[in-house]
Amino acid sequence: MKDLNFFSSYSKKSNKKSFDKSIVLYGILILVIMGILIYGLSNFIAIKKLSNDVATINLELEANLKNTKIKEILDKEQQIKVIKEDMAKLKALDKYVQDRDVVNELLLEDIRNNIPSLLFISSMSVNPDGIRIEGKSKDKESIAQFEHNLRSMESFERVFISQVTDDNGHYSFYLDIRLKEENADGA
Repeated sequence: MKDLNFFSSYSKKSNKKSFDKSIVLYGILILVIMGILIYGLSNFIAIKKLSNDVATINLELEANLKNTKIKEILDKEQQIKVIKEDMAKLKALDKYVQDRDVVNELLLEDIRNNIPSLLFISSMSVNPDGIRIEGKSKDKESIAQFEHNLRSMESFERVFISQVTDDNGHYSFYLDIRLKEENADGA
């Protein structure tokens, strides 16, 4: 008769092979190291190839620079660059001068448009502070009208007649105009 042993399944070693976790970890580690080495080697090869290409292009450039026509073209390009820079500086300077120009053609045209019919201007002196007008008129009313017309202009801060003299039936006069000062913001 045979005995039944219910624990025999536990006492016997299983024939199944157990999967060792350390082998998996070592395998993954080896794959990662090989990937890094392959990536580094491919980068090294690419860099070496690019360095050789740069050296080749530099040799071709040096050979081309020895050619007189190319040298002339490069010199002309440099001259053009300098001329363009000078043009930009001149444009900036011209704009600055135009912005600073207080007495311009428009202002002189406004003065001319406000001259009464019986008044004639003999001379006009212009400086940065103001304008001095010397003129002649057949009557005093024309001089007063001219002063009144100029006072109504916004460009002038002060308009006054400094002297009026009678000269054989004609009146000579001096009119001084002080221009409005520019504000700091350029207005």
